[in-house]
Amino acid sequence: MKFRTELKLDKQIDEINYQSKIVSIGSCFADSIGNKLSLLDFDVVSNPFGVLFNPYAIKNALQGEINEEHFIHRDNNFYHLDYHSELFANTEAGLIIKLIKQFDLANQQLKNSDYLIITFGTAWAYTYTKTKKVIANCQKVPQVNFTKELLNLETLQLIYESFFSNLFNANNKLKIILTVSPVRHIKDGLHENNLSKSTLLLLAEFLKNRFDNVRYFPAYELIVDDLRDYRFYKEDMIHPNEQAIQYVFTKFADCYFTEKTKKAVAVKESILKLSSHRTSNAGVEQSAIAIQLEELEKEFNSLK
Repeated sequence: MKFRTELKLDKQIDEINYQSKIVSIGSCFADSIGNKLSLLDFDVVSNPFGVLFNPYAIKNALQGEINEEHFIHRDNNFYHLDYHSELFANTEAGLIIKLIKQFDLANQQLKNSDYLIITFGTAWAYTYTKTKKVIANCQKVPQVNFTKELLNLETLQLIYESFFSNLFNANNKLKIILTVSPVRHIKDGLHENNLSKSTLLLLAEFLKNRFDNVRYFPAYELIVDDLRDYRFYKEDMIHPNEQAIQYVFTKFADCYFTEKTKKAVAVKESILKLSSHRTSNAGVEQSAIAIQLEELEKEFNSLK
């Protein structure tokens, strides 16, 4: 008897190795995957503008737009409505410098990247009434200054069709992997969350069919349909826990990593585990661990 629906994913012809350059951007799930890649020593730039949830915010950030009317001053610091609150400064000029630095980091990586991983979080977005522009983060500005809307699918399709065309014109080797975050935005309402995820799934499907170099990775389905159990969520019952994230990452590796890369990843994971063990031991055992680490590092470097 089967007690769950396990997704069987096909091996992709596009393969990621340790020479691949990667940009990961989007929701907090993009953070999870990007941070894992970074921890394993991949050449990845992960969420340079902080967590971004809606498709407009992701596109605007990658295009390097700075709307001068979207600066917010609160708590003695300046923030920007189009970026995450982790990007702030005590002057507007200081924040502009920070943003430009992040633009340069993202664009430098993106123009030479092999892969861009985009994780859409929600199709619900807020429009700033002053500028009539969709923003990324309300920055604790009173809600009376915004209107909430479910982004229109046809509009998103037009915007992203043009956006992706420009990305491919600038970098013809680029491949884009789209995912939809399994994190449920239940503050919007359960039905409203389902409408949002449906919009994002349809957008991803449209773009996958429109461009030869766009792929869809079913992170959403792996959590919601495959694991499908609250024991794979954190205590808030909204965010996938570490076990679930590792499961999705393993599936991602099976789809995209070369066999040599998977071997290198296994060695790197051993290094990380042994390094963690090393800090809690002393004396003779420390010396033995150091020798093991040196051998593992040599093996890892030979496989990269």
